[in-house]
Amino acid sequence: MSVRVVAGRWVFTGAAVLADGAIALDGDAVAAVGPRAELEPRFGPAERLDAVLLPALVNAHTHLELSHLGGRIPGGEGLPAWVHLLVATRAQDPGPGRALEEAVLDLVDLGVAAVGDVSNTLASLEPLGRAGVAGTVFHEVFGFSERRIEAALAQARALREAAPAAAPGLRVATSPHAVYSTHPRVLAELLRAGPASVHLAEDPAEREFCVAGSGPFAAMNRALGSAPLPALGRSAVAVAGPHLGRGSLAVHAVDLDEEDLAVLGQSGATVVLCPRSNLHIGGRLADLPRLLAAGLPLAVGTDSLASAPTLSPLAELAALARAFPQVPPSRLLPLAWNGAAVGAPAVGRLAAGAAPGILAAPLGGVRPADPARWLVETFGAEERRFTWIARHRPAPATSAPRPAPPAGETSPPG
Repeated sequence: MSVRVVAGRWVFTGAAVLADGAIALDGDAVAAVGPRAELEPRFGPAERLDAVLLPALVNAHTHLELSHLGGRIPGGEGLPAWVHLLVATRAQDPGPGRALEEAVLDLVDLGVAAVGDVSNTLASLEPLGRAGVAGTVFHEVFGFSERRIEAALAQARALREAAPAAAPGLRVATSPHAVYSTHPRVLAELLRAGPASVHLAEDPAEREFCVAGSGPFAAMNRALGSAPLPALGRSAVAVAGPHLGRGSLAVHAVDLDEEDLAVLGQSGATVVLCPRSNLHIGGRLADLPRLLAAGLPLAVGTDSLASAPTLSPLAELAALARAFPQVPPSRLLPLAWNGAAVGAPAVGRLAAGAAPGILAAPLGGVRPADPARWLVETFGAEERRFTWIARHRPAPATSAPRPAPPAGETSPPG
């Protein structure tokens, strides 16, 4: 075994932070991690870097196939208005072209080793595989009427059959878009089958649709040919909650009441926060302190470039730090290391035998008293670029077994 030792001013392991720490590497795999003074006698002199070393990051929610729409969809009027603009713009310019591949390369530059990418076309599978990015491509489906679901089945099957095989570490899982856009039967089936990702409690209009059967989302479904449905009399979280599980991602969770919070807590689902997208679309944020106090599993995502300026998970944490200064940055960083949430459990923690991907954040001579705060509020806020010390090397994975997916045409992602 030929081992190299890399040391940093600080080493974040995903579970602890070590001053003057070191990582022993056998290729890209971690052989050991600990204080430099302990590893050098075992493995030899370390390459000492003026940097913070940390596990590679996870972007748990994005839509890479919308990357060509960056900066083109104004926000501020709430989700229904934003969706209307997105659908109209995408109808005129449906294909991502080179923008998708460039977005994947940018993810890697931003330190991302695993994603939860939501896709209508599965176009991200090959670029992600070539870049060595692990995780899950959630094949998003929608259609509120039986007619639209049935018409979509053949299209969905054709897409899956024509798609390339997933690269090692990537899987494909069919997922519903949202409660307001997916037939209730299909929503329940897909969530129960898992793993799945669903947009949930993103905007008050979703609650109006579910509780009262009215509002802009009801009008949208009528315009698409769905028969009027009786009001469900409960929130989207209450509708989806019984079908969520530990393999589920509940994305956004901006508009929660106490009952919703309890339902999510009982489900075991991971809540994925996308603060910059939420601020752009509706000027609202999830209540992070309340989610932390409830002990819910959390992750962070950027959403698409159509609603967020970049694909940086650390920049999302910086946005949360600005909004919730009472939350220490050390509590924010684990949100960007939740590889298990997207089916990449090795990503986000330095453990012997694993190859999680390791990053160096150059310090440039500064000596921050709080390295976690510096990572989030300086390095992340300024969107500085990492140096890769070791790459993530995922084990082979296969597509998640799923029932025949009720997929539709292009979904209006939020």
